[in-house]
This record gives sequence, structure tokens and C-alpha cells, in this order.
Amino acid sequence: MKYLSKEDSKKRALEVFEVAKTKSKFYGKKYAKVESWKDIPFLTRDELYKNTFPKSKDMLTCDLKGVVITSTGGSSGMARYGVVTHGELDEFEKVQAESLKLIGVSEDDIVANLFVAGNLWPSFFSLANIIQKIGATHLPISANIEMEKILGYVMEFKATTLLSLPTVFVFLADLVLKNSLDASFVKTIGYAGEHMSDMIKSHLQKAFPNANIHALGYTSADCGLMGYQCSECDSLEYHIPSSFQFIEIYNFEENRLCKEGEKGEIIVTNLARTSFPIIRYRIGDVGRFKKGGCTCKDKNPILVLEGRAGEDFKIGGAYISIDSVEESIKEFVSLDGISANYQFIIEDINENKMRVILKVESSDIDKSSLHVKKIKENLQTEINELKVGEEMGYLSTEIVFVNVGELERSPITGKIKHFKDLRIGG
Repeated sequence: MKYLSKEDSKKRALEVFEVAKTKSKFYGKKYAKVESWKDIPFLTRDELYKNTFPKSKDMLTCDLKGVVITSTGGSSGMARYGVVTHGELDEFEKVQAESLKLIGVSEDDIVANLFVAGNLWPSFFSLANIIQKIGATHLPISANIEMEKILGYVMEFKATTLLSLPTVFVFLADLVLKNSLDASFVKTIGYAGEHMSDMIKSHLQKAFPNANIHALGYTSADCGLMGYQCSECDSLEYHIPSSFQFIEIYNFEENRLCKEGEKGEIIVTNLARTSFPIIRYRIGDVGRFKKGGCTCKDKNPILVLEGRAGEDFKIGGAYISIDSVEESIKEFVSLDGISANYQFIIEDINENKMRVILKVESSDIDKSSLHVKKIKENLQTEINELKVGEEMGYLSTEIVFVNVGELERSPITGKIKHFKDLRIGG
């Protein structure tokens, strides 16, 4: 993968900044008094949500000819639309194709594209272009059909590479093991959208014994590829494509850039996208630069992911706002003893299923419990991934009332941590 020094990468970032400042109404106003890189204000997801097309064209530096419009998903009501030119998308796909080659995908492979198609999501159709660039055989199956049919195609055509979300692979592994099928022809499993725990990897290995399991990359619909893995990378380590992204790690508590090895929020500037500039964007993840780089010959620095910033969480490839949980219970607060204090917990039950528990404090548990069914319905309406997960059998949702004061509180501030991710690797 092409390497740019930190200085050259930052120089390119400044060029993108100048384009945004002079050609975008949004950035022109945001950057009106900015003279140096360190003074550039950070870009937030809320700003993207409020200022992106079709709500506004102010963030764009181009007209809407020859572009692709995509969506981040966002079932919580925070879906954000992006605009990218065909040329810019082609550059992203070239970089992603190189990353797939690094995990062993070649023109000799039969690749099953098992990402979800439609809804303006770029993953399925863009992966088709990426597979074409590699020259591999493409099975455009998608994850929109019944899992039995998906597995049928995989088995019939003996796909050597499977690309999708971890939740899809778990379901396929269940079917393979249930039916005692021989899937030893699968040599590569590439996942994206969410972290895959060692427990899930172990489960997949039983069904696909000859498969090497890799992350497709550290990506987002907003920014594109932000990290790729080599054979020396651990599961949460990624090389930064320095010619494609300029990444900073920032300590917001002390208002400064982090030192090498110090953990902070990941800030992303896309170097190949000027039609819809992404500059100093708070992606919402926490990470650090690995000291000393990688033991392989790739000079691109290593980014180590450390989790999510704040209290957003990820299920089935979509980021969910904790505000969705509040929406599901707000009509019941103060009714029949129901408190506004709650905690949303995600935990693994076993190697192929997880449990979601919404705990709410109550001064009258018996009366409050009369509303369990409706709260669960509200929760699954607000977070559709919960409903889909329960229907597919890899997730269960429980509403539990506890006595007032029973939820865990910070010994320092007394605050309740509204979200706890107890998944292995979560």
C-alpha cells in the first residue's frame, strides 16, 4: 500500500481544507477565521446529519452530476447521506482491492458477496467493483435472502471467499454444523461492520475449518477505508492508508493531540474526497498509534482500536444512538413507579447468540412490569436491529425492572452508565 510521510499526508490534508474553505458554503462559514491546521474545528456527526444532501447542498464543492449518493444506515434516525464522485469512489475501491489482496484474495478465488444490498448502502455494489478490480469470480448473493438459500449458493459454487458481517457468518456456521456439511473449500472469511470476538471466530472455525478469518478493514460510509490489516496485525490493529487518510488521535479532556501510544479519539481527514470534504471528523472511535510501527515491511503506521467514544453502540453493522433507548421508555417515566434511570446492556450468551437487557429502576416493580411488553415493542421499533436479530435467532431482548438505586453508579460522580457492552471484545 502506498506510503506518505506524516508531513506529506498533512500537506495533502491542507489542500483538501483549502478546497473546502473556498468552494463549500458550509466550510467557508465554518472556517472563515481559520488560518492554521491546529485551529480547524472538528466535524461532528450531527453537523453531517443536518447539512448533507438532500437537506442542504452547502457541504458540497461540486454539482450533482456524475456522483453516487450513499447512506450510513442509521436505523436510530441519524442516517446520514453522502455524496462521492464516480472517480473518488473508484479511488476508494482501488485501495480496498489492495487491502483484500493482502488477506489472500486473488483472481483465482470464487468470492461470495454477502453484504446487504439496497437502502443506499454502498457496501454491496462497491464490493462488486472491488472484486472486478481483483479479477476474481463474483457471486453477488447478498444477505437479503433466506440464509438457507445463501448457504445453498455457497455450497453449490464452492465459494472460496466469503465476505459479510459477523452475524451473517454465525448464522451460516450454525446451518453448516446443524446439517453436518463439508465447507472445507472456504479458505478466506472477511468480515466488516462490527468487531468479531475470539469466541465467534472459534465457532466459525468449526464450520469452516480451513478458513483464514480477517477483518476487511477499518471503514465507514462517511470516510471510506481508514485501516487495513497485514499478516502481522492483531485483530484490532490496522495499517493506516496514509495516501488516502490523514488520521489524528486527540485528547478532548486536555484539548491536545495525543502522543504516540496514548489513547484518544480518532479524528479523520479523507485525502481523496473533495466533492464532499470530510475534514477533522470525529468518527466516534477511540484508538492509539502503536509505538514502533509493524514488524512487516509496510511503512504505514499502525492504528490500534480501543472501542467507541461516548455511549453509541453497534449492532449488526449499524451504529445506534443511546437516545433510541430513552425514546422507548420516555412515555412511561413517572408512570406506575417507573424511573428515568436506566441501563442498556449487551452481553454474549454463548458462541452464537447475544442478549440485550434494558434495566429500568422502579419504585413499584409489580405495577411497572405491566408495561414490559409495550416497552419491548417500542425498543424494537426504535432499534430495528433488535427485532431482526430476535427473528433470526441470534439475539434476545429482555426488559427488567429493578429497585430504585439498584443500578450501578459511578463512585465519583454518582452517574449511571447508561450503556454497558459486555460482549467479548466489545
